[in-house]
Amino acid sequence: MEKIVKGKVTKITSFGAFVAVEGGASGMIHISEISQSHVKNIKDFLTEGQEIECAVVSSDENGRLALSLKRLPQKTAAGAASLPPENFLRAPKSSDNSLESMITRFKNVSEDKLGDLKKGGDVKRARSGRRNKH
Repeated sequence: MEKIVKGKVTKITSFGAFVAVEGGASGMIHISEISQSHVKNIKDFLTEGQEIECAVVSSDENGRLALSLKRLPQKTAAGAASLPPENFLRAPKSSDNSLESMITRFKNVSEDKLGDLKKGGDVKRARSGRRNKH
């Protein structure tokens, strides 16, 4: 089992989030270690300055840590570990924990995913139409 550490997100890039860990160490959460689901934009999950807990996957000879959010055990009501929740259920970017804000985030994520699916279907139809004409 990986060690769990607390830290603060210091920088977000297109490929990962850099975290200052308690005790002076630093590490990075690669985009592939943010969530169990596909992550298109890290800023949908994390913000700079956000305090988080993450799992230590490995460290290099310079003491830099490879970190993960998706490998964190999530406590359920019974105390058992489960997969981390999706981004609309994860701690929100703002301090607004209202049901309305969670529903709004869920709706936005759902619309983005549906848009991506529709774009993929349009490309497939265009390709199949081209094949049928020749």
